[in-house]
Parts: sequence; C-alpha cells; structure tokens
Amino acid sequence: MAELQRPFVASEPHECKARAEDETLPAEERLVWAQLAVAAELAAIRQALAKSARRS
Repeated sequence: MAELQRPFVASEPHECKARAEDETLPAEERLVWAQLAVAAELAAIRQALAKSARRS
C-alpha cells in the first residue's frame, strides 16, 4: 500500500507568498496560495488595528 504524503501547511503569510511564487507548481495552485497570502496579511493588519484601538 502506498504511503500518503502530507500536504504542505503554511503557518505564516510569507510561506504562502513563497508557494505562490514557486513556478514549479501549477498556476491554479499558485493562485490559491496567493489568495491565502493576501488573506493572511489582511488578518495581520486587522489584528494590529484592533490592538492599537484597545490601547487608545
């Protein structure tokens, strides 16, 4: 029985960006990684804004 390979899991936005820029991956997969990178960056911005609002 063939062993299943675990999928890549990104934990940081820059990891998603690196996968999006990896030209060895199919274009569709790169597009998904690019969208995940943008979503992760937006989440980080929202967290930073919420944190600064609580300090004010």
